[in-house]
Amino acid sequence: MLYKIFHQNIFEVIDLSSAMLMTASALVVGYVWTCLRASRRQKMLELENTPHRVLLITAHPDDECMFFGPVIQKLSKMKDVHLFLMCLSVGDFEGKGSLRKAELYDSCKILGIEEGNILLCKNTLLPDNPRVDWDTILLSDKIAEHVEQLEIDTVLTFDSYGVSGHRNHISIYLALFHLVYNKLLPGYCRLYSLDSVNTLRKYVKCIDGLFNNTSDFKCTISTTEQNCVTKAMQAHDSQYIWFRKLYMKFSRYTRVNTFTTISAE
Repeated sequence: MLYKIFHQNIFEVIDLSSAMLMTASALVVGYVWTCLRASRRQKMLELENTPHRVLLITAHPDDECMFFGPVIQKLSKMKDVHLFLMCLSVGDFEGKGSLRKAELYDSCKILGIEEGNILLCKNTLLPDNPRVDWDTILLSDKIAEHVEQLEIDTVLTFDSYGVSGHRNHISIYLALFHLVYNKLLPGYCRLYSLDSVNTLRKYVKCIDGLFNNTSDFKCTISTTEQNCVTKAMQAHDSQYIWFRKLYMKFSRYTRVNTFTTISAE
């Protein structure tokens, strides 16, 4: 069991350890950040078209608060926006699928996602495993079906690196790209992927504002909203171990989300 846990998270631990070594150098910009903070305006969610029915697609329970907390906080409070979460596995890599399912519902309640809007998939062909690529056609069909049934106009998910390089995350992006490339989704549906960033920017969230933003839209949340995202992560008690506690404290994904349009070009 310990081996499984270690193997699943080895890249995450290495990534975080490297970032901690670089944090000291980031302190140099601390004074600059302090000066900027007073005048910084919090950027709100801005999309090309106002979303009304949004589908957020994740791979595992806890992805929603580890990576997408800011955009969930904004969308869940927007008038006339219906937010759906589609989680493509129960997170059974350690044999804790039933527990993690319950934790997901607790987390979503804190974040503001209605229980009836949670689509949790359990399919042996979509295992929670960092060494497995999920079948593109299987995923594409499943996603397209829900997009049409729910009349989704905006889809949010991971990009081609999946933030952490997890192959399950990347598989979702590949499925969506397949749908876009082959024009298998309704014309009114827009797809966006969460931007992966370098290690320093990923783990020293206070300096993210110093980087140029070339994304299609960005949302930044307040300290109060960040605390809500952390509380949601704490609901995933089986996963809330030391390096994830550090991640929630330092990662830019707990404060800001930037997205880029998924296109076939």
